Amino acid sequence: MQTLRHLVVGTDFSEYAEQALELAIRLALAAGGRITLVHVCELCVDERVEEERRRESHEVLAQLVARHRQQVEISGVLRSGRPWEKLDNVAAEVGASLIVVGRHGAGFGQAVALGSVAARLVRTSHRHVLTVASDFDRLHGDASTSNRF
Repeated sequence: MQTLRHLVVGTDFSEYAEQALELAIRLALAAGGRITLVHVCELCVDERVEEERRRESHEVLAQLVARHRQQVEISGVLRSGRPWEKLDNVAAEVGASLIVVGRHGAGFGQAVALGSVAARLVRTSHRHVLTVASDFDRLHGDASTSNRF
């Protein structure tokens, strides 16, 4: 397996994504690697709404990168489109060996074993994908995955 020199971490700014980022930081630090944090704005019919979402997302992404910059080499990337496709694209662009995402996103919580973005990413990515269990999953014994850290 390739070394973990560069990890792409997907974020939807949820608590699940924050836990995935925390694990990715630990992995990157152990391997001397760096992180590209990616947020994908899904396309919207209303251009004004889409532009406002992009502006807000850019601000939050910049804050996250700034907050973690002292710990690890990290940069942020904002894209528009289908999250699973854009995460895979960014991973290819930066030469990442691993994509890290939360098992669930902001919209699903524990109602499903794997959120829709994580599930599609696992099925379609050209890179290894690590889905990270939330604290809720670990505390309540979710046995639907083998990813335990």
